Amino acid sequence: MEKVLHGIRVLDFSRYKSGPHAAMLLADMGADVIRVERPGGEDDRSLGPYTSDGQRMYLFFTGRNKRGITLNLEKERGREILKELVIRSDVVIENFGPGVNKKLGLDYESLKQIKPDIIAVAVSAYGQYGPYAYRSGFDCVAQAMSGIMWLTGFPGGPPTKAGVNIADFSAGIYAALGAVLALYNRDKTGKGQLVDVSLLDAAVSFMESVFAEYEVLKEVRPQLGNANIFCSPYDAYKAKDGYVYVGVASHSVWIKFLEVMGREELADDPRFRTHRDRSKNRQFFTDWLSNWVASKTADEVVSRFNEVGVPCARVNTIPEVVADSHIRAREMIVEFDHPGVGKVPIVGIPIKLSETPGEIKASAPAIGEHNEEVYCDLLGLSLQELRRFKQEGVI
Repeated sequence: MEKVLHGIRVLDFSRYKSGPHAAMLLADMGADVIRVERPGGEDDRSLGPYTSDGQRMYLFFTGRNKRGITLNLEKERGREILKELVIRSDVVIENFGPGVNKKLGLDYESLKQIKPDIIAVAVSAYGQYGPYAYRSGFDCVAQAMSGIMWLTGFPGGPPTKAGVNIADFSAGIYAALGAVLALYNRDKTGKGQLVDVSLLDAAVSFMESVFAEYEVLKEVRPQLGNANIFCSPYDAYKAKDGYVYVGVASHSVWIKFLEVMGREELADDPRFRTHRDRSKNRQFFTDWLSNWVASKTADEVVSRFNEVGVPCARVNTIPEVVADSHIRAREMIVEFDHPGVGKVPIVGIPIKLSETPGEIKASAPAIGEHNEEVYCDLLGLSLQELRRFKQEGVI
């Protein structure tokens, strides 16, 4: 069965997380993604965690389903080969940042001179324009500047970074979506375009009504730890053998919650009639529910609430996530053979298409693993030329 992006070729010049994640999402759905690295490999190959034989485990995820080649864009012949690759491609992804991408010939203006209908996806810390465009940055600065770190953490505590790189990965998702939107527009108009995605923009996009609250209500949303500003009870509570999260976010769920707790009379208590009322009296639930949960195992609490439709879940440790039967059934953790390592659990494909599902079919490529395949079969270079270019440091 052909995948939905079959026939689309993507040149992936990106490194680290955001750009490679975007390219991986396209590769999962059938695009022919060619990761282009400088001879010797990119810096992201030197970052841990490592296997016992020195392989970087992060590439098991972002490098999957891609072919891998090497190319030196600082060499004149390398830039000539770049043009041949671009002519035969639909999308170019890079995350070098403004200025650097232009120097390498990977900016949109340079690329569209080679192929007018090319889709250029530029992922950077701050975007292609704006006062900070030429600053460098990673996920951490996007979380810091967006306000996410300020909101995360417990009252009185320091700003706290999320445990995973949410700015990187969300920027990758937006970049992949932007590429698909641009391809759809090209099908209608015949025109290519620039897809400009920044880590900071991606992080700010998660701030929902926070800025409106500040401007209209003159209220700065506080740190609330694991609680929710609009709903209560809505928090993490410690059971005998771990933590659970209980979320009461509608009136119907509130009534069911009271049934489980055996306190139906509180439905008519003026302190708790609305979300706002319950939020104002959050401490009541913190004390009451904390004591109730503490007397039970996590599974007991989860079972009691889920039986009647109150959202509740165990706060899983990493080993518990890996062993979770539902996550396994949804194929969000799958075993994949990686050369030299064997079967490795990796994150699966979150978009489930009924007719054209994505597929994990290839492990991350070694440095230059597909040089011969791409340069000879796609560009028509000879093995003799390939050997010469390798000696000259072109590939």
